[in-house]
Amino acid sequence: LLGSFILGERSEEEFYQTFEGKYSEDYDFNKHLDRIGVVNQTTMLATETLEISNYLKDVMSKKFGVEHFKSHFADTRDTLCYATNDNQQATNALIETDADLALVVGGYNSSNTQHIVELLEDKYPTYFINSPKEVIDKNRISHYQIQSKKKITKKGYLPKYSKPTIILTSGASCPDKLVEEVMLKLLSFFPNHHDVEVVMKDV
Repeated sequence: LLGSFILGERSEEEFYQTFEGKYSEDYDFNKHLDRIGVVNQTTMLATETLEISNYLKDVMSKKFGVEHFKSHFADTRDTLCYATNDNQQATNALIETDADLALVVGGYNSSNTQHIVELLEDKYPTYFINSPKEVIDKNRISHYQIQSKKKITKKGYLPKYSKPTIILTSGASCPDKLVEEVMLKLLSFFPNHHDVEVVMKDV
């Protein structure tokens, strides 16, 4: 939509109607679309940010020419929060694996963690928790539903067989210790599990 205004395909009047309440008081349609940059919330999905940035880069290249677009477009695509970006890339890799369910640990108000939940729940039964206390026992888990913004208790969240495959990940700002505590809580439900220290030595 914005690209059509930049390229002069839509009128100034239509711009002000379309973006009413979304531009500053001193905004000038005939001046301020000539030099642009992309700024985002750091916890926004990196893939979405790159897609928007690449689109606007192509628009400015089309308007001013490939040899001149750098004077009109501030390329800020490499300023994403690295911890957030790394977590999202790791989550995308996890989606390629076969698993029975996924647990995501983090604050319920964290946009970054919510994005990870959204990515995983497209493929697996996914449970969004903020502490090991939410893993009540082998049969029950208390988790947060993003859509309803409510916590619910799920019964029978773990498969009945002895060796389920569980994805365990977290938001960028979640302490590693919290994730480890959740892992140990889950392992306690499987008395024949391998010793964690021994397994880690082989990693």
